[in-house]
Amino acid sequence: MFSLKTFSVFVVDDDPMMRAMLKDFISRKFSNAQISLHNTGEAMLTAMSQKPDLIILDYQLDSVEPGAMNGLQVMKHLKENHSEIPGIFLSSQENPDIAANTIKYGAFDYIAKNTHAFERLEIIMNNALHRNELKKGLGAQKFFNAVLLVLFVALAAGMIYYRFIAK
Repeated sequence: MFSLKTFSVFVVDDDPMMRAMLKDFISRKFSNAQISLHNTGEAMLTAMSQKPDLIILDYQLDSVEPGAMNGLQVMKHLKENHSEIPGIFLSSQENPDIAANTIKYGAFDYIAKNTHAFERLEIIMNNALHRNELKKGLGAQKFFNAVLLVLFVALAAGMIYYRFIAK
């Protein structure tokens, strides 16, 4: 299980029962999760200033509000503006072409709503959150490597100066 002290999850689904089930499931499996529920992609996008660590969204977000963005449109927007946040599709669409399309447009993974959906969701959430943590660690490592390189170059320049020029 992922062990970050706290992390935030946006759950975006136009079905209130599914939102409640996801909230209950995530709360039980990840006691350190702060969960925000949204019924449309537009509602979620207005809350992006909260900088969630993970987004779980339905593919057909426009089934209740016909003018609403669908999940793929939301994912395109996320990847253009918040590419560092992994988005996981959880949808009743079991079409492999739809799943491949969501990945093509930047989804971290795609889960069909079936009997194994919640088991897969737990695994994929752990993977996505762990990957984010590794990326953050990699960024810090790159910074420290750059500092060490600068120090090494300065030390080498100082040694060359004292050995050949300062005599």
